[in-house]
Amino acid sequence: MPPQVETHLELLLEPGLLDGLNRSFATLGIGWVVRQMDGQLYSQWPDHMTGQDWLAQVPLLPGSHPWDEGMAVQKMVEIDAGPLAWVCELRSAGSTAPSLIDHAADLLRRESGLRYELQSTLEELISKYEELTVVYDSAETIVSITDLDGMAQRILDEAADLLDVDHASLMLVEKDRLVVKAARGARKDLVNSSLPLDADQISGHVAREGKPVLVEDLATDTTFGRGSREEDAARSLCSVPLQVRGSVLGVLNVNHKRSGDPFNSGDLKLLMALGSLAAISIQNARTYQNAITDRLTNLYNYGYFREQLERFLDVAREEESTVSMIMFDIDHFKNFNDVNGHDLANVALVGVSSLCVANSRQQGDRMPDLVARYGGEEFMILLQGVSKTDAYLTAERIRKQVEGTHYEGGQNQPMGKLTISMGVANFPEDAENSEALIKQADQALYKAKRAGRNNVQLAG
Repeated sequence: MPPQVETHLELLLEPGLLDGLNRSFATLGIGWVVRQMDGQLYSQWPDHMTGQDWLAQVPLLPGSHPWDEGMAVQKMVEIDAGPLAWVCELRSAGSTAPSLIDHAADLLRRESGLRYELQSTLEELISKYEELTVVYDSAETIVSITDLDGMAQRILDEAADLLDVDHASLMLVEKDRLVVKAARGARKDLVNSSLPLDADQISGHVAREGKPVLVEDLATDTTFGRGSREEDAARSLCSVPLQVRGSVLGVLNVNHKRSGDPFNSGDLKLLMALGSLAAISIQNARTYQNAITDRLTNLYNYGYFREQLERFLDVAREEESTVSMIMFDIDHFKNFNDVNGHDLANVALVGVSSLCVANSRQQGDRMPDLVARYGGEEFMILLQGVSKTDAYLTAERIRKQVEGTHYEGGQNQPMGKLTISMGVANFPEDAENSEALIKQADQALYKAKRAGRNNVQLAG
């Protein structure tokens, strides 16, 4: 018998349901009682069944049983969930009333079946409400993040916590590959790695088909269990596509519950609900990212830089902290472009941008730092909570990296290589507002130009 029926038996069987039937036929020497499947009497004995003509013990075997004083017939009552109870028809020795046990059983069946359906619906609604509450709580944290990498990690954390797993990964489709954007557990070292969409792996299958996969036991599963295991230690796996309007943006995987239990259909539905939310959030983040980034270099654009500069300064004022700004441009870039052409010039811009991001402490524990393309070959870096001296060291590190990197066409530059000049200014040491800070950094940059280029100068 299903757990719901056993647990909520009192909600399914109404003890007084047969009272009306018993009263109607009291004078005919016939009556009915209900026993649970374990033999315990569930309903009350009818008032008229108190004389010596009635026997209190009713056998729990189908069919009829003759007694000295009468006879008992019983029939099992079943609903869609399974066996529920026995209805027992008793009569006195002299009773000639026709058997109504089928009618009594049908009455119990219809009433209890309706109660079971109502109870199941209620339990499903409660379950859905709990799921929606969890997903809604996750939504509040996810939708507030506009950084795509940060969002990917937060979605993964929510999924792992929701389903109580240590191993999980989130992969996004980029061109014809799946790129790991966030991971937990054994696959954490694979962040930023990728695999072809047509790879013989569960993630590739889910991305191609746009359909979720639930594997209860990878050791015995004939479809995905051989040669395509996502986690060597995993025994069970859920993988859902992240898709919006039929377009698959990526795949969310969770592996191996901490409890050791296999994933079930409820887990899959919950992950799919989170996946739907995640897909919309990722699409919105990408749209926003495209609006605030430079298409060539993937750095933030001027508009976003100005917006964040004001925010950085507000935080610095509130916390009595600092903001350092580094402004730089590529030396003799017009010459580079004229001599080498636009294609190589674009390669140089992208290369310098990548070096700048990698060496400006924008990543890791320096997520608040910001690198932007200010315009043309000119760039800006904001360092939150960094002193003027430390900002100078950061700028010098970037300058040396650019100078020491070979760029095709760099030999055609006046210095025989590609170089940059940099200016550093600090709030509140050099300026009290954003306009003044930009002006101070710009003046420091031109000071570097006048000093022969390929160097770093401080404002003031």
